[in-house]
Amino acid sequence: CSFSMRHLAIAIAVSLALLFSVPDAAAQASRVGATLQGTVSDTSGAVIPNSKVTLHNPLTNQSRTVTTDEQGFFRAEQLPVGTYEIRAEQTGFAPYRQAGVGASLGHTVNLDIVLAPSSASEHVTVNAQTSSLDPSQSSVVSSVDQERIEELPVRSRNYLDFVLLAPGVSSSPIASGVSGSTPLIGSGFTFGGLRSRSNNLSIDGLDNNDEYTGSSRTELSPEIVQEFQVVNNGLSAESGGASGGSINVITRSGTNTIHGDAFLFAQDSAFNARDPFETESGKPSFRRFRAGLALGGPIVKDRTFYYAALEQEHNRGQIGSHIDPTVASTINAFLATGAVPALATRQITTAFSPIARAETEAAGKLDHQLTKNTDLKVRYTFTNNKESGDAFNTNSLIDASARGSSFTSDNTVSGSLTTILGSEAVSDLRFQAATRHAVLRTNEPLGPEIDIAGLVTFGRPYAGNSERRENHYQASYTYSRTRGKHLWKVGGTVNRVRLRADVPDGFDGVYLFGSLGDFLAGNPNQFRQVFGNSTVDFPVTSVGGFVQDHWSLARQLTVDLGVRYDFERLPAGFNQDTNNVNPRIGLAWSPSPKWVFRAGYGVFFDRYVLATLARAIERNGSEAFEQVADGNVAASLFATAQGGPLVAPVLGIAPSIFQPDPRMATPHSQQTSAGTEYLLAKSLTLRADYLFVRGLRLARTVNSNLLPPVVLTVANALSLGVPNPTPQQIGREVFSPGRLNTQFSDIYVLQNSASSTYNGISFTLNRRMSDELAFSASYTLSKTFDDASDFDEQPQNPFNLRAENAVSRQHQQQRFVFNALWELPIGGEEDKGGKAEESTSWLTQAFSHIEVAPILTLESGRPVNPLTGLDSNQSHAFPLSARPLSLGRNSLNTPALATMDFRVLKYFPFGGAKRLDVVAEFFNVFNSGNVSQINPVFGSRSTPIPEFRQPVAGTSARQIQFSLDFEF
Repeated sequence: CSFSMRHLAIAIAVSLALLFSVPDAAAQASRVGATLQGTVSDTSGAVIPNSKVTLHNPLTNQSRTVTTDEQGFFRAEQLPVGTYEIRAEQTGFAPYRQAGVGASLGHTVNLDIVLAPSSASEHVTVNAQTSSLDPSQSSVVSSVDQERIEELPVRSRNYLDFVLLAPGVSSSPIASGVSGSTPLIGSGFTFGGLRSRSNNLSIDGLDNNDEYTGSSRTELSPEIVQEFQVVNNGLSAESGGASGGSINVITRSGTNTIHGDAFLFAQDSAFNARDPFETESGKPSFRRFRAGLALGGPIVKDRTFYYAALEQEHNRGQIGSHIDPTVASTINAFLATGAVPALATRQITTAFSPIARAETEAAGKLDHQLTKNTDLKVRYTFTNNKESGDAFNTNSLIDASARGSSFTSDNTVSGSLTTILGSEAVSDLRFQAATRHAVLRTNEPLGPEIDIAGLVTFGRPYAGNSERRENHYQASYTYSRTRGKHLWKVGGTVNRVRLRADVPDGFDGVYLFGSLGDFLAGNPNQFRQVFGNSTVDFPVTSVGGFVQDHWSLARQLTVDLGVRYDFERLPAGFNQDTNNVNPRIGLAWSPSPKWVFRAGYGVFFDRYVLATLARAIERNGSEAFEQVADGNVAASLFATAQGGPLVAPVLGIAPSIFQPDPRMATPHSQQTSAGTEYLLAKSLTLRADYLFVRGLRLARTVNSNLLPPVVLTVANALSLGVPNPTPQQIGREVFSPGRLNTQFSDIYVLQNSASSTYNGISFTLNRRMSDELAFSASYTLSKTFDDASDFDEQPQNPFNLRAENAVSRQHQQQRFVFNALWELPIGGEEDKGGKAEESTSWLTQAFSHIEVAPILTLESGRPVNPLTGLDSNQSHAFPLSARPLSLGRNSLNTPALATMDFRVLKYFPFGGAKRLDVVAEFFNVFNSGNVSQINPVFGSRSTPIPEFRQPVAGTSARQIQFSLDFEF
């Protein structure tokens, strides 16, 4: 980045000086609350200074009072999300009251209050609805409220699935399943074409990231989630530690009314459709039960509140296979001969294999009003999750022996202390301590892995047997102050994570075979095995600080100016990059009450996922190393070891090691956005947003010890160490056995040489809840290019990195999502405060109190990288990177996907807040045969193997889920 520490020091000095010197203000909403602002004037339009404005929450009976300044302006920042009653008073004027003012996460509510003379009326009450437009919001933001979380169909009860309702967001691509690929999943989402490990998930303003993988950590019951915000392009300097998107979640709090619910979800395969891709007769069995309860209320009325939620799931079922039965029977017959007695796996199967899951999610939260202006919140969350048989390696060409199970346990204690410092300032301190214990295990505990290119993988896989513990400690502080037309925020955060892990990837070896015939002949193309110590133990400390100004130049124009600094202290041996200054600027212009135009630019520095660092620390040559054997040497080892792993390193094979690049720098992105939003009707808006994202210094792995490649011919094949070249090797650039540093076979360097480019435009039509109907429809058209899509991806030719530039695995050209909530307009008068008719027909009774909620998703296919299935160019890249001669990187595509989910609910009111919900949810209603993964293996010959490009994984067949939910 062109910015320096000197620039940062100057920016902070100037900002702090301005903070305490600029007189007069507007507002910007917090990522843990909402903001309400406006002006107080009389009927002639003259502003009224020193008016008292009170924001009252009727559910907790708590209030906040602010006073208008000389320009009649008021603001209340970091309000708890909820519905407020607004009161305004000034001597000589009639009191003003407006009820039902909703404040949602991350949004600013603009409210202009007009006070009438006291002689005109003793009391003025207004019930007008606030605008659906947020004219001061410069970022690209989408919100998912509690109603959508509770009412939309969701198969897994994971509220984060609703992130995919936001425009410009795509699910992360499914791992290829090719041998050596990491089984570690990321967050599950890609923003701006960046990797799914580059996002940040926060709960109540504190990080909730698994720092080893880049996924989320603690899972919350949807019952305790109040609302969350999806930030595609967050221009506030408050956000840091991620180059991609942010997901900000806030949890529910108790009120003065005891409220809760108890529920049960059930699903059985008897109601499910048959998967169009299943080759077995019949359909796999599946049975799932999930039960839970939630309860909230007061401990001390008006002052201390609690909210707690608990749910558990148990399911058992089966998963299918696409392994060719002829291939399986041939392999099983060969294994039965005893030709490879040291190979642990003695049989593979094409039948359904068992899967199971058991999960517990628990959370409890206390809110206590220490004083009128000081609020203390403490939350404890616990997650225990065990998945058996389908946690990873679920590609249907992977035998049950190589499929994985996982166990994860999370404990988190977090809290916040928020103090209102008069009408102008807010002090916010947050803290957390958390632990994560994660275990991955494969069904076959003993090696090696056998990979027959494009046909089957079985045995203990190269990766997927590990155990790790993460300890997280975080503290953050933000000070907000209104000064005239400026809202200033200054803050910082410290996040320390300690990793203790045992990751024996490759310690039981892997044999790669080009064909079934090669396996039967004991002729592997390559063998790899790691030796040494598989444990790592190191801390990483991240520090961030920011200054942010939300500046209202005029009533219609808002400017966000900010600068942030992030530093991640890496373990010894890694370069400590200190030049991580993040400038941010955003503009919002509202020329009329119906239009808002937005634009912005920002730099966003990322963090390193610890899995990236762990391999370089573990396999540094002194702790551990890998040996790689090719061709005849690999065949000799297979025979000597009788098909099993080696018990000790082999003399004469130089070690392969990992090293960090001494010039390693922090990955980051540069993001530019522009958009407009138009108010079509009272509750209906149309929005268009353009986003450009450039990912820079992204991590990749490169073998730096190779000699320049030589085009292989029949004449020079032997000299290049290829005595029997395949058709896919002749005419290809191949690396000779020679090395730059003869002490090592391979030196895999963790570099920052990868980059990505995203261009996307999205359109969103949104109707907030009005007259029992809410809906949102979004369409995104985008293009993403990169030259490495994950940290372990290696180039086909390290001497020609430009050849890797192609559409990214993150690329998804088109995506359309529609969701809606609708209560049928039949009956229900008593729910709206009316009086029910004394005699109601049976037809009205049957169709009253019914709510329907669909989600329709249409997506274009995802790029897939074609491979020969072997190390055809002898680069020793692993995961494999050699592509067929006629095909470029990521040149294949999966088919388009279409999915309709539908939820129908009928509730039976019992008076007051009591009601029973009877629910049926339909997932993939039309049983669309959606292919999510294809076989990328071309094979080693001039024509592809028959299995090339055939489906190997798909989305689930139609499933039906029933539930009961009693609310009180």
